[in-house]
Amino acid sequence: MPERAFWTPLRPEQIFVRLQLPFLVGVAVVSTATMLAVPELFHSLVLWMGLAAVIIASGLFLLPEKRWMMTAWVVVIPLLDVVCIAGVRTALLPFLPSVGMLCLLPFAWIAYRFRRLGLTMVLVSGILIAALPFALGTRPVTTLLAIVNVLALPFIATGISLAIHLGARSFEKRRAIAEEATKALRCALNESHETQLLLRSVLDTVTGAVAYYNARDELVLANATAERMVDVVGFRLDVPPFAGPDVLAADRKTAVPLDQQIIPRALRGEVIASHMEWLGRPGDQIAILASSRRVHREDGTLLGTVIAAYDVTKLANAIEVREEFLTSVSHELRTPLTSIIGYTEEIVDVLGERAQDLGIDTWLATIERNAETLMKRVNELLHVADAELVLERRPTDVGDVLRLAVEQFTVVAERTGITLDARAGADLSAEVDPRRLGQAIENLVGNALKFTGRGGTVTVRVERQDGDTICISVADTGIGMTPDEQRRIFDRFYRAQAVRENAIQGIGVGLSIVKTIVDAHGGEITLVSAPGVGTTVRVELPVRPAVAPSSALAAATTPY
Repeated sequence: MPERAFWTPLRPEQIFVRLQLPFLVGVAVVSTATMLAVPELFHSLVLWMGLAAVIIASGLFLLPEKRWMMTAWVVVIPLLDVVCIAGVRTALLPFLPSVGMLCLLPFAWIAYRFRRLGLTMVLVSGILIAALPFALGTRPVTTLLAIVNVLALPFIATGISLAIHLGARSFEKRRAIAEEATKALRCALNESHETQLLLRSVLDTVTGAVAYYNARDELVLANATAERMVDVVGFRLDVPPFAGPDVLAADRKTAVPLDQQIIPRALRGEVIASHMEWLGRPGDQIAILASSRRVHREDGTLLGTVIAAYDVTKLANAIEVREEFLTSVSHELRTPLTSIIGYTEEIVDVLGERAQDLGIDTWLATIERNAETLMKRVNELLHVADAELVLERRPTDVGDVLRLAVEQFTVVAERTGITLDARAGADLSAEVDPRRLGQAIENLVGNALKFTGRGGTVTVRVERQDGDTICISVADTGIGMTPDEQRRIFDRFYRAQAVRENAIQGIGVGLSIVKTIVDAHGGEITLVSAPGVGTTVRVELPVRPAVAPSSALAAATTPY
C-alpha cells in the first residue's frame, strides 16, 4: 500500500488561494465600491496606505523564494493584512461601519496558525484597528459609547479567534487519532498483503490441490494444482456446478453423478475424509484422494469450506498391479497345491498300513500338513486380493459363532500352556454373515494365541451394548506392540519387528482381513496395546445393517 500522509501543511500557493486571495478580493471590492459612491475617498491617504499594505502582502507570494512561508515568518502576511484593515476601516468607517468584519480573515489565520501567541496578537491588533480612528482625531473618545466602540471590535474578534483556536486544537487531537488509526490500518493491510502472498506461495509450493470457498459458495482461493486437476474433467473451480461428466468412483467403473462429486458434497456441508475418485476420460485418467472441512468463526457462523486433494495415480496403479499379481500368483499356486494334496491323500489311502511298514507314513503326513498350511496361505492371499466382499447376512446368534470359532483353538491352548477364557452374554442376535464373522474371530483368537507365551491368558468376550451394538473383544497377555507398530498393524503384509525376530509364522494379512470384514459389516475395530503387557482388540458391530444386506462393498477393500 503506497504511503500517503493523512494531513500535510498548506503550501504557499494553497495559502494564497485559500487565505490571502479571498481577503484581497474582499478588500478590493469593498474599497472600490465605496470610493465610487464617495469620490472624495480617492484623496484619502489612510485608505491608500491600507490598500498598499494588502498589495505588498499579496505581492510577497510572487517572490521566487517561498520556503520562509512554511515557517513562523509567514505571520508577516496576516499582520500586513491587519495594517490594511486598520487603514481601510479608518477611512470607510463613517460610510461603511461593517467594513471592520474583514479583519476576521487574518485574525482566523493568526489564531489557527499561532495558537496562544496568536490570540495575544489578535487582541492587540483588534485594539489598534479600533483605536486608530480615535488616535487620528477623526472620532474623539469622550463618552462611554466611544470607549465601547474601541473595545468591542478587539474583544469580539478575540472571542471568535478563541473559538477558532479551540476548534483547531480539537481538530489537531482528532487528526492525531485519525493518523494513528490510519497508520495501524496501513500496517494491518501490509501484514494482510504479506500473509496473502505467503499463503499463495505456500499453496503453489505444495504438491496437493487446495481450494477455498466462502459461505456463499464463491471461490476465494485455489492453487495451480487444483486448476490443473479440474481441467482434466472439464469444469472450472469458479463456475457452478463445480463438477464434470468424466468422474468415476474408486472401482474405476461406476460413474459419479454431478451432485455427488467432491466439491458439491463439500459445499453442502458433508465432511469428506480420504475419498477416492478417478478423473478424466479412459486412457487419460488420474486418481485423487480428497478431503474437505468447513471453517467456522468463533461464534459458530460459517466462514467457508476448504477442499484438499492429492494425485495418487501412481500409487493406485501400483496397488492395482499388486492386486492383479496376487490374484494371478494365488490361482497359479492353488491348482498344483490342490493336486499335491489330492495325490497325497490318494497315496495314503492306497498304501494304508503298508506306508508305516515302508517307513514313509511320517513323510506323507508332513507333506499333507505342509501342503494344507500352504493352501491356507494361498486362500488368505486370494481373500486379500478379492476386490469385492459380498456379505450373506442372516439373523445369527453371535454367541454361537464365537463358541464355534474358539472351540478349534482349545487343544492348541492346552498344548501351549495358555489359558483360553471365552464367554458370551445374552441376547446376541444380529444380522451378520456368520461365515465371515467366524473367520474374523478365528483370526483374532489365532493371533492372540500365537503372540502369547506359556502361562499367559487369552480372554474372549461378546456382549450386547446400547441395545443396537454387539461388542466382541479379544485380549491377551502377550508381547504387545509399540505405538509405531499399532499405526501399521492393519496394513496388509505388515509384520512387526518382534514377529520377524522370533520367526513367528504368517504373512501379515490376518488383521487386515479382520478389518475388511468389520468394515463390510459397518462396524468399527480398535486396538490397545503396550510392549510386554499385551493387546486388546475390540470390535463393535451394528445389530442391523445400515445398507442393503447383500450389497457389494468395494470400498471396504479399497486400500486408499
